[in-house]
Amino acid sequence: MSRESTIARRAYRGPPGQWRLLAPALVAWALAAHAITAPGTGRIVAVASALGGACTLGVVVWRAVRRRAGVWAAVARGSSATVAVLGLALLLLLGLRIEWGEAVRDDATLREAAAAGTTQELSVTLSGYAVESSDRRAWAAATFAGARGRVPLVLWFEAGDARGGGGSSGGGSADDSGGGDSSGVGDSGGGGPSGRAGAAQRGGWGPGSEVLVRGVPVRLDAGSGAAFGIRIVAAAAEKSDGSLATAAADLRARLRDAAAATPGAALVPGLAVGDTSLVAAQTDRQMRDASLTHLVAVSGANCALVTSAAGWVLARCGAGRRIRILGQGAVLAGFVFVVGPDPSVQRAAVMAVVVLVSQYGGRRAIALPALASAVIVLLLRDPWQALHPGFALSVAATAGILIIAPPLTRALRLRARVPELVALPIAVACAAQFACAPLLLLLQPGLPLVGVLANVLAAPGAPLGTGLGLLALVLLPLSEPLGALAVWVAALPARWLVGTAAVTSELPYARAPWPEGWGGAALLAAAELLLGTAWWLGTHRGAHTRPRARPGLRRAGKGEADPGWRHPWSAREPALRGASRWSLGLAAAGLGLLLGPTALTPAVTRAAAPRDWSVVACDVGQGDALLLRDPARPGGVTLVDTGEDPDALLACLDRFSVGRIELLIVSHDHRDHFGALDAVIRRVDRALIAPANREDGADRALVRQLEAAGVPVTVGVAGMHGGGGVLGVAGMHGGGGGEDGGGVQWLVLGPAAGHVPADANSASVIARLRAGAVSVLLLGDTGALVQSELLRGGADLRADVLKVAHHGSRDQNRELPGRVAADLALVSVGASNRYGHPAPGTLADLAAAGTATARTDQLGSIAVSGAPGSLRVWASERGPPE
Repeated sequence: MSRESTIARRAYRGPPGQWRLLAPALVAWALAAHAITAPGTGRIVAVASALGGACTLGVVVWRAVRRRAGVWAAVARGSSATVAVLGLALLLLLGLRIEWGEAVRDDATLREAAAAGTTQELSVTLSGYAVESSDRRAWAAATFAGARGRVPLVLWFEAGDARGGGGSSGGGSADDSGGGDSSGVGDSGGGGPSGRAGAAQRGGWGPGSEVLVRGVPVRLDAGSGAAFGIRIVAAAAEKSDGSLATAAADLRARLRDAAAATPGAALVPGLAVGDTSLVAAQTDRQMRDASLTHLVAVSGANCALVTSAAGWVLARCGAGRRIRILGQGAVLAGFVFVVGPDPSVQRAAVMAVVVLVSQYGGRRAIALPALASAVIVLLLRDPWQALHPGFALSVAATAGILIIAPPLTRALRLRARVPELVALPIAVACAAQFACAPLLLLLQPGLPLVGVLANVLAAPGAPLGTGLGLLALVLLPLSEPLGALAVWVAALPARWLVGTAAVTSELPYARAPWPEGWGGAALLAAAELLLGTAWWLGTHRGAHTRPRARPGLRRAGKGEADPGWRHPWSAREPALRGASRWSLGLAAAGLGLLLGPTALTPAVTRAAAPRDWSVVACDVGQGDALLLRDPARPGGVTLVDTGEDPDALLACLDRFSVGRIELLIVSHDHRDHFGALDAVIRRVDRALIAPANREDGADRALVRQLEAAGVPVTVGVAGMHGGGGVLGVAGMHGGGGGEDGGGVQWLVLGPAAGHVPADANSASVIARLRAGAVSVLLLGDTGALVQSELLRGGADLRADVLKVAHHGSRDQNRELPGRVAADLALVSVGASNRYGHPAPGTLADLAAAGTATARTDQLGSIAVSGAPGSLRVWASERGPPE
């Protein structure tokens, strides 16, 4: 082989040995993910690795003796021997680490308390800052000094049901089980979780703070990051771990308070230090849909910005490259200290160190070994990260940026003539999105087609908002006016990011459908592999051909490399036809895999759905979402409740071609009935909601959410009627009767005006609607008591379709199905739900009244068409109504 061919091959394949450390690291990662879910496996891994390592080393020594060479020289020369020795040594260390970690996590005191369900008083040390969520729940990572070491814990500050580990999803879930478990008792820090978490942050609570907590321990799964969870009843600070930890917590609290007082600055603490407690639920959803959540999660982007700014300052001071890198590392350490030593922050920092180390070496060859070293260090520190989605995303994103971004940047610059200032962020966004896309499918269904566009548009605002937020963090303790000014200026790019998320997330086809679960992830990975291979063949197929002679280029002298190889993008001889055919074939196959689920399948699904439907029960799991319309006026759609799964709701709207929502009826204030409101609130023209109740009071999150979006709100009480999205017209007569000559007609039957119901379920809007020729009775989540009062009221309850109350729970009036005399009953219920819905007795009463039953847990989304007496039922999944 000629010298020119060897140089060309190395230019494209990279220097040898890059994968010798990465391959063992990936194998160790896979084994760790399995070992932490099966206690006792770590010991087996350690013993097997020790035996395998001894055998491998024995073979290497034997070969070295035969060849009269040194042992280390033999290992260095043999690639397979190097990989084997490194891998087995790593597995030995990892097995021992997992075995020791399991012994520490199995603390007898906590184990016995969890088994008995008794309340314990424990002195714990916080491992991070309290994290507040938009639904008034909070949690914090902590450790407890057990008999064998520090036991990892998670503290739950919650206001509602604490069953199932993370608390309930809202009041609806608690009531579905027949009553909530009010385990979130207020303490001196304030009632409710937000009060406790907020007081904790403002009181100097932070990493290293010792807190005396009282609560019930819960044993978590073997693969969980924490060994036990503590449902907090009360908590009080004992002491803080030094003034530095207190100062860091106070800095974060000052920035949060300043942002709360500045209009449009809710995103600033998230950009600067990852505190997203001020971010509205709608903004959070939009950023998630636009793949911008990493900007407020202290990801590698934040660390890269901090290190880049430090490098720029040091460069202006005349520091050399290696001095700059050491200075950047020191600044990064300070940033991590202020933000907090959460696992996500540690991962982001370690991955940023990977890039710094690769730059310190001055060669790209050190990048992949540095990434492998980061994986090994993180796993040895905490093997239970192996199953954490954030760990996988950090590794995938860093690998994508290291491997894909450099050649993609060169291609954009040299082939597309894109300026470097624009090419680099596009290449980085594409590389990270490409590498993380299969993993993101496991966290959120659908492909974010606007992710790259949103990240490119956000590129100018993200560093400005982060940098100004950090500047405000430093200035606020020194001068509050200057710090407030910095927060106000930082709010400008923060608003740009919020606007970018709002616009891009609402673009047509912003999120394309894709199969969920591991099967969908594997399918997307296969499509990416095909497209990546096709791109590699298309750009590297001339690596082994000689470049064409060009005027002005001297020929290489004897023993000298051809200078043409110094211009890899110069014209070459025609590539082999086989490589071109393979490239085109693989590209076509990859595009076919992508277009099948994203374009062909949705088109077939929409085509299969009936076009003359009057009523649709959307399959949104354990929740309610009902669509009604007059087929003669298909644009006037009424949505009753939204369920709690925004993706399921949007999929249903897309399946039945629903754009605008003329009227939204929220039957009552439980999360399983309005939790996905953010996903459709921009489509809603007006809303009809239930009245307030004594249990929840007049301060209602639902009302605040609708008013913030500018949606006109009307409280529904008995006697109110309307149609076609208009209030006050005579409805329920014939097929229409509205002022505009059509649309869904409705009449509210309960609750009574002037009456304040006891709880949210009792406050449910009871209404009779007419969708074209089909009449529908809605009962919300009312129980037998309210239904009995309804029957005594003497209202006309006859309907063609009955929406069964409370997902078919057993709390029903047994005479009601006979009075309604419906042809069809719709039960919106989640598959294999823990409440036993629908109850067998409820189904039996419906059958006795001659009413057929259609359930979303069996049939998926259900569409009802036709006229009374000849209703047609279509289901997205096979199975006839009962």
